[in-house]
Amino acid sequence: MQNFIKFVSKAFKIFCFGFVPLMLLAGGSKRNFENSRLDKGTCSFDIEGQSSFHLDGSATFQSKSEVDRFGNKTDKLVLSFITCGERQNQNLEFVIASKTYRNSGVQPGRYEIKSINRLMNNFSGVYGFADMGNISELPFFIKSGSLIITENVSNKVDGKLELRLVNTEGEFLKIKGSFNADIKA
Repeated sequence: MQNFIKFVSKAFKIFCFGFVPLMLLAGGSKRNFENSRLDKGTCSFDIEGQSSFHLDGSATFQSKSEVDRFGNKTDKLVLSFITCGERQNQNLEFVIASKTYRNSGVQPGRYEIKSINRLMNNFSGVYGFADMGNISELPFFIKSGSLIITENVSNKVDGKLELRLVNTEGEFLKIKGSFNADIKA
C-alpha cells in the first residue's frame, strides 16, 4: 500500500511540475496571423465610427517615382482598397511618399501619419482618404495613426494599418486591419 501511495505521489508531481508547465508553454506567444490568412489582392478592415462594421475587399498598389522641379526624387506607393458591399462601394486610398536615397522604392517599415498644413510638393510621409458613401457623403482624411508595410516586392505589398480619419464635419472613423495588395494592372 505504501508503494502505491509513493507511486501516485510521484505521478502527481510529474504531472503538476512537468506536464502542466509544458502544456502552458506549448501555446507560445500570440502572433498576429491576419496577413497569412488573406488571399493575394485582398484586404480586411474593422471600421468604428457612428456605426461599426467589417469590410472585406480588393487591394491593389502602384509604385511611382516622381522628380520635382528641383531634381529631388520621391518614391510613392499608392495603396487602393475597394469594397463591394450590399449597399455601396467604399474606396480607401493611401500614398506613402519617401525621399529616395537609392533606387529601392518605399521600404518595409512603420509609417506614422504626419499633419499636412502645406502644399503636397516635396511631401514625405503618409497621406490618404476614404470615400465611405454609406457613412457620409463627405470624404474622410487621415488624422493620425500608422501604416505598416511588412513586405514590398515587385508584385505584392503586405501590411497592416491602424488609422483615425476625420471629415470636414468632424465625424471620426477608426480603421484597423490588414491587406495583401496585388500590383495594379
